[in-house]
Amino acid sequence: MRSGHRFLRLALLTAAAGVLVRLSRRSGVSDGELRGEFPGDALIPSPMIEWTRGTTISATPEQIWPWLVQMGYGRGGWYTNERFDRIVWRIESKSSDVILPEWQHLKAGDIVPDGPGYAAYFRVMEVRTHEAIVYHSIRHPYRGRKLDPTDESALAARERELIDGGNYIDFSWAFVLRPQESEATRLFVRTRANFEPPWARLVVVPIGLVDLFHVATMFRNIRRRAETRPVSQPTDTGR
Repeated sequence: MRSGHRFLRLALLTAAAGVLVRLSRRSGVSDGELRGEFPGDALIPSPMIEWTRGTTISATPEQIWPWLVQMGYGRGGWYTNERFDRIVWRIESKSSDVILPEWQHLKAGDIVPDGPGYAAYFRVMEVRTHEAIVYHSIRHPYRGRKLDPTDESALAARERELIDGGNYIDFSWAFVLRPQESEATRLFVRTRANFEPPWARLVVVPIGLVDLFHVATMFRNIRRRAETRPVSQPTDTGR
């Protein structure tokens, strides 16, 4: 009887571990969506990790797009949990509840801050209006350095320094909109990453679960804004 109880506990723990591993890698997506190609995949062709998450929003891509294009620290925000950002990342974050005209312009080559002083930042790699925004970032896993976003040589030097030092995360981050029937839209976020040092693989699942919480909060807040604050006029996203 005792051995039977041990076997049951082991089976339950194994099943729970499997669920956590799955959630750390994917959420809200079908097998077909998971296997599909997304904009930005080619930036990290052989990733050590890949996270794919999706949700359905009762709004058109045109209504969701203005909320996506203004994302960024000091811009429209990331629609994440402000308390979590303050405690974990030690930054004050604020996400806008309105569409901000001054941040409705985004193009490939732009630098979008991910914290104060551009200590962490994203390069905008691709913008497909009403379809996709693809970011790329090379950064220290937890320690940044303030930089001038207009000084390309300083940005490139910092990225080389991180790679040469063997302590970095190199990742793509794609936001993708796919229209559905009845004015609904599938919103996907795909992250593909490589990193050093190799021992960081030990924390891939916990970090994936943090990403699950982070993106789920983002989805919920984008959905609330897009569904309750419809866009009446087209938004110009080009320069």
